[in-house]
Amino acid sequence: MNPKPMHRNLFASTAVAIGVAVSLTAYAAQPDAAGNAAPIVLAQAGAPTSTAAMQGVAIDPDLGAVNLRGVRKAAAQGPNELRRYIFRTRMIYNFDYEDWAPKS
Repeated sequence: MNPKPMHRNLFASTAVAIGVAVSLTAYAAQPDAAGNAAPIVLAQAGAPTSTAAMQGVAIDPDLGAVNLRGVRKAAAQGPNELRRYIFRTRMIYNFDYEDWAPKS
């Protein structure tokens, strides 16, 4: 049993107070990122001007996120295969048929 538990608590609380004071001082010394940063410019070469041009673009099912490969392959095989895949993996991925079904 420790005869002086107050000293241990006092030391711990002093260390926490010093850490908070140092971190607040360091945070206040940093320049404002929103005011001093240069604007972000995105370049898009050959971007289509309408959404009609994007409808003919086919996405390779083997590219992209791993969890989307199966649903893309099933969608490429047709609506019945897509419906079966979504039903089979409903508790894993929680896909919705209307999100992946071909739009008419």
